[in-house]
This record gives sequence, structure tokens and C-alpha cells, in this order.
Amino acid sequence: MSMDDNRLEALADMTQGVDAENPTHEQRQQAADTQQQTASMENGARDWGVMMFSIGGLLCMAAPELKPVYSEDRCLQWGQHMQQVAEKHKWNSPSNSPEFGLIAATIGFAVPTFFVMRQKLAEAKTAKESVLGGFVWWWKNRKNKKQASTKDSDQSKASDGSHA
Repeated sequence: MSMDDNRLEALADMTQGVDAENPTHEQRQQAADTQQQTASMENGARDWGVMMFSIGGLLCMAAPELKPVYSEDRCLQWGQHMQQVAEKHKWNSPSNSPEFGLIAATIGFAVPTFFVMRQKLAEAKTAKESVLGGFVWWWKNRKNKKQASTKDSDQSKASDGSHA
């Protein structure tokens, strides 16, 4: 290699360093696009993962042994794969469907409330002394009281002779 070749290589190294430090407009735009796409993928993966985590939370109410299956890490990993499939098929992320979040949150209240109230009502059927037990007893016997009071008023009218 000649001296001129060495100089040219040194000059090439210097220009590459300068070019790397000062990207062109197209290079900056491409880097920004890549960064935006990466952020979009991460956000989508997180959204899909939260959806699966919410479903798992609902299932764990009925089957607590599923809790390790629906861990945050596993759901995020699933969300990353789901985001790739969603990108391929041009699907929206679940963040575009806030109704799903509302349904999941509502079920999160409704399911435990249902199970607790079912148990409390079963207990109240056997214990009339409690407030809830008294209410259950009243609810079950309210028709009997109406029928009894109607029969009593009919009998009193018949005995008075004030039948219409």
C-alpha cells in the first residue's frame, strides 16, 4: 500500500466519523421513524398484555391457582407477540376499545359481589335474627301477609253484613 492509499483511508475514516456525528435530514427522519415505530410497538405490546392480564384477573377470581399463569411478565410477553400479529394484519390495539376496559373493570366488581351476596343470603336464610335475615324472611313471606290481611278484611266485612 502506498502512502497515498494510507492518506485516503485516514481521510475516509475521518469523514465517516464526521458523517456519523452530523446525520443528514433523511437519516434523522429515518431514525425518528424507527424510534416512533419502536415506541408504538412497545405501547401496543403493553396494551395487549394489560388486556390478557385483565382477563387473567377475572379468571383468577374463580380459579386462584391460575395466578402464576397470568403473571405480568407472561402477559407482557404474550402482548409482544400479539402486537406483531396485530401489526401484520393491521388490527387496532385494545387501547382503541375502551369498552373492553370498562367491561373488565365492571366484572371485577360484579363477580366478587355476586359470590359474597350469594353466601350472605344463604346464611341469612338460616338466621332470622340478622338484619339481612329479617329482610329475606320478610321478602319470602310478604305475599302471605297480603293474602292473610285480604282474607281478614273480607271476613270482617262479611261479619258486619256490609258486603257490596
